[in-house]
Parts: sequence; structure tokens; C-alpha cells
Amino acid sequence: MKFTLFITSFFYFFSLTAQTSETLLLEQPDMNQTHITFVHGGDVWVVKIGDQKASRITSTSAVESSPHFSPDGKQIAFTSNRTGDACVYVVSINGGDPTRLTYHPSGSFVRGWANDGSFIYYASSRETAPSQHNKLWKVNTAGGPEIQLTTQWATDAEYSPDGKSMVVDRVQRWDKEWRVYRGGQNTPISILNMKNLSETLLPNNQTTDVNPLWIDDKIYFLSDRDSTMNIWCYAIDSKALTQITKLRGSDIKSMAGKDTQIVYERDGAFHLIDLATKESEQLSITATGDFPWAQKTWEDVSKSVQHVSLSSSGKRAIMQSRGEIFTVPTEHGDARNITNSSDEADRRPIWSPLGDKIAWFTDAGGKGYVLRIASQDGMSDIKDISIGESKLGWEPTWSPDGKYIAFNDDDVRMRLLNLETEKIETIDIGGTNIERGDLGLTWSPDSKWLAYSKTSPNNFKRIYIWSSETKKSIAVTNEMAHSVSPAWDLDRKHLYFISSTNVALGSGWANTSSMMSNPDFTAYVINLRNEDPSPFELRSDEEEADPEDEKSEGKDKDKKEDGKEEEEEEENLVQIDFDRIEFRTIPIPMKTRDYGYVVAGPEGSFFITEYFNNTKGATIHKFVLEDREAKKFTEEASQFTVSADGKKAIARIGSSWKVFNAAADEGKGEALSVKLNMHLDRHAEWKQIFEEAWRYQRDYFYDPEMHGRNWDRVYARYAPLVPHIKHRSSLNYVLDQMNGELSVGHSFVSGGDYPETDRYPTGLLGANLATDKGRWKIDRIFNTESWNPNLSSPLSKPGMKVETGNYIVGINGKELKAEDNIFEALQGTSGVQTVLHINSSPKFEGSWTEVVKPLSNENALRQRTWVEDNRRKVDELSGGKLAYVWIPNTAGAGFASFNRYLCAQQDKLGAVIDERFNGGGLLDDYMVDLLTRELRAAATNEVPNGKPFKLPAGIHGPKVLLINELAGSGGDYFPWVFRHQNAGKLIGQTTWGGLVKSSTHYRFIDGGRMTAPDNAIYDPIEKVWIGENKGIAPDIKVRQDAKSISEGKDPQLERAVQELLKQLENIKEDDMTPPPYSKPAKLD
Repeated sequence: MKFTLFITSFFYFFSLTAQTSETLLLEQPDMNQTHITFVHGGDVWVVKIGDQKASRITSTSAVESSPHFSPDGKQIAFTSNRTGDACVYVVSINGGDPTRLTYHPSGSFVRGWANDGSFIYYASSRETAPSQHNKLWKVNTAGGPEIQLTTQWATDAEYSPDGKSMVVDRVQRWDKEWRVYRGGQNTPISILNMKNLSETLLPNNQTTDVNPLWIDDKIYFLSDRDSTMNIWCYAIDSKALTQITKLRGSDIKSMAGKDTQIVYERDGAFHLIDLATKESEQLSITATGDFPWAQKTWEDVSKSVQHVSLSSSGKRAIMQSRGEIFTVPTEHGDARNITNSSDEADRRPIWSPLGDKIAWFTDAGGKGYVLRIASQDGMSDIKDISIGESKLGWEPTWSPDGKYIAFNDDDVRMRLLNLETEKIETIDIGGTNIERGDLGLTWSPDSKWLAYSKTSPNNFKRIYIWSSETKKSIAVTNEMAHSVSPAWDLDRKHLYFISSTNVALGSGWANTSSMMSNPDFTAYVINLRNEDPSPFELRSDEEEADPEDEKSEGKDKDKKEDGKEEEEEEENLVQIDFDRIEFRTIPIPMKTRDYGYVVAGPEGSFFITEYFNNTKGATIHKFVLEDREAKKFTEEASQFTVSADGKKAIARIGSSWKVFNAAADEGKGEALSVKLNMHLDRHAEWKQIFEEAWRYQRDYFYDPEMHGRNWDRVYARYAPLVPHIKHRSSLNYVLDQMNGELSVGHSFVSGGDYPETDRYPTGLLGANLATDKGRWKIDRIFNTESWNPNLSSPLSKPGMKVETGNYIVGINGKELKAEDNIFEALQGTSGVQTVLHINSSPKFEGSWTEVVKPLSNENALRQRTWVEDNRRKVDELSGGKLAYVWIPNTAGAGFASFNRYLCAQQDKLGAVIDERFNGGGLLDDYMVDLLTRELRAAATNEVPNGKPFKLPAGIHGPKVLLINELAGSGGDYFPWVFRHQNAGKLIGQTTWGGLVKSSTHYRFIDGGRMTAPDNAIYDPIEKVWIGENKGIAPDIKVRQDAKSISEGKDPQLERAVQELLKQLENIKEDDMTPPPYSKPAKLD
């Protein structure tokens, strides 16, 4: 597929839309009989139906969202993070100061009002475990306690006209902009009876059904069951489904309704549809106001420095920060911004070894990256050179003679650019896409050779040397070792690198078993020439030569002068004898450690980084060949680089920068003043980010055909919205929609430079609290587990006189009653010593005080409690026969949890393996391999009545696996391989359905990020994609119904135990009786 971008017409469209009075990028509408409220530019607005000019209700740099009218139309409830956390506020329809109603630090997102206007209900993930999922809460419009409305999952809901039921969208989707999504998080919309908690499920076949509205006796919702998000209607009495809109192309993003009308958001504008006639009209609305956080400003960007390079003499450093290129003096003078361009991204600057020029990649013009060459001041002799089919360059390195720049590109090609002819060639290609930017490209001092490392077919890296004369690369390290980070000595005789022979399973980087690999590295030096002796030859002190001999040698000296120049020229060339080079690869006398990379230093030396656990940055060691030892040079360093002449070095030490004398034994360093300022034009920057995001997906998405999507058409769909962006959150919204067009998992957008807001963190006590007898009662304390030393509850400290059933009757000397919001009283207490007034009875008199330090969040405590409750429940239901093992993800935490819980319960006859809420990570091989082990042997146990040791270790009996909608990615692959290896049955609900590799290839210039999946997982036998956009379905489907949840039951867990007990009935317990002892020594 070819992608042709009609820049001229699109720029004209940008200008045209910017000049019209109509505002686009209107979001999240709600309506009553006369008005529409909505979000634009991160603020709440109101417009009278039929009018064009909207009135602004809020004006802050925060993100305001989810506005909803009160039933009488006089107030608007909305969510805002103006105090740090997303909380519920209410404001008059005429504007004014909003009133804050919620204070819990978990996000609270308004979903509507009670029919009588007495309370506001909202979705929040507070107090959920083991990972966050939304439920409904409520708070009175006059303030007061925050009360849970329903225990059933719910991310969106609306009351029936009689207030007795709610229509509920149960699951908050991980990627709500994923078009034509068909995975497990597409659960049916349900009608929940609020009295008896019975549920009626609307028809659904894995389609995306969202945004339910209840109008009279019908439920309206958005659905993509015809592949485009349209409005559908469900008649409650007849159970008939009717499609209301039949739009094609762009999805409807959100909607709200009242009586006979629905307002919906599509292509950044609002449309009003009459439900009787089904006729729709686009509303013309203007939202005009001041957005000071979006205005041009001078910005200090000193803290976001990347890609530092020193000039050849070390007098100046060149740095990239926020898409600008700066040069900074190492001693005298001021920093200089040499690009001054918010509308372009300038990346990865380098300084010519000759000191006269600088180079960097720039996307000036918006068509893609080129290499820009300029004089060292950045202001003259500017020339742009095409990098051909490459989309961007990584690891640019300038040849010492100034004639070439080498880099590796988006397809991991190693590219060589001739600066004189401007011709570019590919000299080699990496072995895997994950090593992009990690090849260690480095020039020899004579500019004749390039060294680098790349992955071989065995997944180990080897060091290669490319010759500019033969145009060929030769591997110089052994395929049995993993070798990286080559560095040429300035003496032209040696090449350094580091290598490991215990990478082992770490070479399978995608597998969970790779986490068992903890490779260490040895430093090596290669003697490039046959005739050179080892730098570490045996030493022996001997007498000096006779003076007469020295005179004799002097007589011959004059005869050699004629050939001196010729010899010097030859000595300046790097001679490499490849024959038997492996036998001239010598280990350096340094301990084998966790080394990171090698940097060439002054002649005869190199620097090497070492990493330690629980330490920021790296320790830099300097090794001098002549001294035969390494000395600590500096600590806590990152971005360490040395000037071309080897005399100076620069590093980030913590949050500051230092310049070092590279020739010194110890790097004391001089502080470098880095003060980088730019004139930031946010609108220009947002446009650049949009343009780059579109190219980013085009260039890095794993399917060249873009999943069948016309990517030029996608550009045309979203480009008109860009001039209307007034807040960084709106840019992410546009980018997320554009990403969603690819219909793929792991297509995420996050971060970026948001305006700062105030923060008043609310503290939490690690307990369930409820109102009782006019006070706040402690219903349950999440106790610190003695075998989980990193989890500590504020209310379960040794010697503390607090227990379940006590009342918190005051905080910091102020009496607290049930009508008060306890979280408001805890505002600002996170991590701060706080006085609680405790009593065993519901009164302030007679209370005692305890000093606690509230938590910023209690998720870990609630998670561990959830796991332990489940383990005890399985033990109870099975009569002690079954183990319970929860796998939170397929990364480090999941690996640790699996090993910890499986091995601690290997005396059980079977196991419930629970991967519900598995957040993913790697692709499992290790855990399922252990779960499918069978009894092979046993070892006798010679203690009295001792049980034999079973071999191998583990649980050899039957297993089942629990799965649900919030297990995905690696949590999709785990149940697939569990089934593939016949480990047992799957019980629960279909998983997420996102099984591609999520990759952030580089960040946007303001720090924001976007993923472009670049690897997908498939079954090579069946030739099908595994799980992607469908999830892994259970063998036994069990839904968590509202009534069971309200009673504290877990139907999926209970069914798992039933299934295993049934299987155990037909399995005989292993007979571990040893055979009769042999008697070979018995005498006749």
C-alpha cells in the first residue's frame, strides 16, 4: 500500500477550519430540555439548544470531564483533577465557584444524578482488588459521606425513569478507542434491579456496546455491531433491537438524551437527532475563550535533556531537549538554542570529530526526517540530506575524518551516509527489531572500520567489524557467547567489549523463563594485530641494559629518519589481522560483574559502567592497560560520553551534569551549568506531534497494510480537529482515536506536558470504613502479613490499640460524625503523622488517641488480602485438598507470586490457578511447564514416619485456570498455552484479546508517548493469530452476577473448586511406598 500525503490541500483545510467560527473537538455532551453541556479544551461549557455561542462554566488548567445536568437543570456535576485527584464537583448552570463533593484519592467520574436530584453517582475503582475496576458510588449534593451504590462492576450507568433499576455497562475497556473490538471486555449491557439485584442481559455477540441511556421504556446505546459505532435501541417490553443511525466511516463517540432527542458527538461536532423522525442535524457551536495554558511562553527545558555529545575538544556540549538542539559551554558563556522550532522535532545531535560541524535528525516541513548538517554554531552552512528509505536514525556516529555518518534505522539497517556525495548505503541489518538503537555502532580511529554487535540466529549477540575497503562484515567473537558494546582504543591496536556466557534463557527475551537469567559480563580486549604482545604479559624486574649498548643503538637512529614519516602514516592506520583473532581475545583483569557498556577513553584506556541493585545510575570504572587495574571514576552516572580526542567526559550525575578530565584517575568533575530555555508555541508543537503520530504508526506498525485501513483517509479524518486543540488532554484524545482506527490491541497514548495543578493528597488508613450509629466505624483492618514484610497497614502496628469494630470519632483534634466526609478530614495527611481519636463506642467522650501515618494508596494491602481470602476459601471448600495460586501478571510480580505460592503448597492434591486480572508482560513458558509436570521419581526420607520426597517438585494433581475480562496480553497467552499443553480446564469469562507486542519506539517531543505494535503472536502449526481481537474463551463459562457479589461470593472460584473435587474423585492418590530394599550384600 502506498501512502501519499496531499500536504497542500490539507494545509488549506487546516487554514479553512481555523478561520471558521464553528468550534470542533466538542466532547462528552449531556442535555436537558433546553441546554447542552459539554467539554472543550479541558473545561465545562453550556449552550442553549438552537443557539451558537456557548458559555464557559469552568476555566482552569485542570482536566474537567463528564458534565451532567441535575434533574431540575440548575446545576452541573462534573469531574475535575484541579486538586490532583479526579473528584466530583457541582456548579451552578450560570457558573461561579464549584463545590467539591468527593475526596477519596481514587478517581471519581460522574455518571449521573438520582432522579430526585438528591445525590450524584459516579464510577470509581476505590476499594477494589486485586487490581482496579470500577463500581458505582454516590454522594449527596450537599456533601457528606461517599457511599457505595452497588457492588457489581459498573463503569457507566443510568437510572430507569421510576428509579428502581439501572442500565449498566459493566467493564471499563482498557482501550476504549479500539475500533471493531471483539474481545472479552465487550460484555453485554445489563438491566440491574436495584432491590433484588437480578440482572437482564441485552443481546450481545462480543460487539462493543456502550453509553446506555434509559428514555421512557427504551434503552438506547452505542454499538459497532455493523462495524461503525451507531445508535441502537432496545425495547424493554418486546426485547426488540432497532438500529437508529446507519452512519458509515467515523464512529459516534458519545451521546446523551432527553425525552425525544439525543445529542451525539461525531467528528468533533455535535449532532441532534429526533427519535420520532430519526432526522439528524449538525449543531453549529462556538466556544470562545482564553486558554492561558496554551499560549506561547518561555519554558525551562533543562530537566528533559537527552542525547548529549561533546565537541572534539570538549569545550561545548550539544544536547537535545523538547525537540530543540542546544549547545552548552563547559566553562564560559551561555547555552545557545540553535533550532528555536516548536513546529519540528530535532533529535539525536552529534558533533563532528573535527569540531567544525554538528548534525542532527529533523522533521522540518512535516514530511519526515532528514539529516541536517550545520556549522558548529548551528546558524550557517545548513544543509539537509535525505536518509532515503529510513524513517529515522538511531546511534548516529561520525567518522573521525568527518566524511561519513553511520546510524541504524527503523528497520535496524546499518546505514552509511557519505556526506560529500550524499549517497547512502546499507552495510548490514540487525538480527531482530528489539535491538534498534542498541547496536553499539562505533568507528575505528582511522575511519576505515565500523564495529557493532548484532543478534545471531541463536539469539546471542556477536561483535562484527565492517571494512570500508571490502564492504564486508566479519564476526570477531565466538557464537557461544553474548558479546556487546565494542569500543576502539585510540592507540589503534585494541578493541574492547563485554561478553557473557550465562545469558542462557535470557536469550528468549519474550518468555517468562528469561526472568531466571541474571547474566554477568566479563570485559575483553582484542589485540588487532598478530605481532602485538598481550597487554597483560607476565612481568619480571630485570637489570637495565649496558649504556654502551644504548650508544650503539643511537648510531642506527639517524638511518631510520628517512622512513619515519612513512612509518607514522602506517601507524595511523588500524591494521586488523582476522586470522586467529579469537586467540587474541584476552579477558581483562576485572571481576565478572553486571556491566552495561564500554566507552573508549584516552589512549590505552576505557571506561565501563557497572550497575548495582537499589542504586540510581551506574558506577563508572576506568581501566588503564598499563596499570592493569580498574579504578572507580564516578558514581550514579547516566548518559556518559567522552570527547573525540579522549580528553574530556560528560555525564548526568543524579539530576545535574558534570564535566570530567578523562585523563584523570578519579572523576571529580566540575559542575556544568545547564540552563536551557525555549520559546514554546504549544499549538505549533501539538500540530507537530499529530503529524509525527500519523507517520509513527505508518512507519512502525507491524502490518504494512495497516490492517486494511486507508491511512491517508485516517489523516484526513482527524487533521481538521488539530487547530481546535486547546489542552494537552484533547491532543491525546485525538491521537487515541487515530490509533483506534488500526483495530489492534496495545495501541495506547499517554503522557505529555499537561498544565500543573495543585495537589492535596488524601491519606488512607488501610481499612474498610462505614457509617454506624452516627459515627465512622472500622469494619475491617487489612492487617500486615508477617510473611509479607513490605506490606504495612497504618492501623495494625505493634502496640497500637485499634481493632475492628472501633469507631474513629475524630481526626487531628476535630470531632468526626457520620454526616461528615472522613476523606475530607484525611485530606493532606498522606505520609504525615496524623492523630486519630478512637473509641469502642460511638461517642467522642472517652476516646483515646493513636498516631498513624496514612498511606497514599492501599491497593497493595487490599490485593494481598484478596489473595489470602481466596487461598483460605479454597482450602475451606476443598477440605484442605487444593492449593490456590494467583498470577497477577507475566512479569516480575507474577513470576514471584507463582513460585512463592506454588512451592509453599506442593503438599496439596490439586490447584486452582487464578489468572484473573492478569495484566500481562512476557509470554509464559516457565509456569505452564511446571504445572504440567508429572511424578517421575521419589527419594526416601529417613526420619521416623517421614514422607518421601516427590520428584520433580510441584503439584502433580489436576489443575484448573480461572480467567476473566481483565486478563490480557500475557494474560491472553497464558490461558492459551495452558489449554495448548492440556494443563486443565479454563473457567470464567473470555480474556481481553490483545496479543501483540506493545512498543514505544521513541517519545514525542513533550514527553508524551504512543505505542505502535511491532510484533504479533501466531500459531505456526495452525497458521492463526493467537487471541488477538477475540480473547481466549473459557471451557466453562461463569459470570460474576450482582447478587452473588453482594453476598461476598465468588461463583468462578467456587466452580473451580467443584470441578477439581470432581476430578479428584476419579484419581487415586500416589502410592509413595518404596520398593523392598535390595540385598546384594547378603551372604549365603
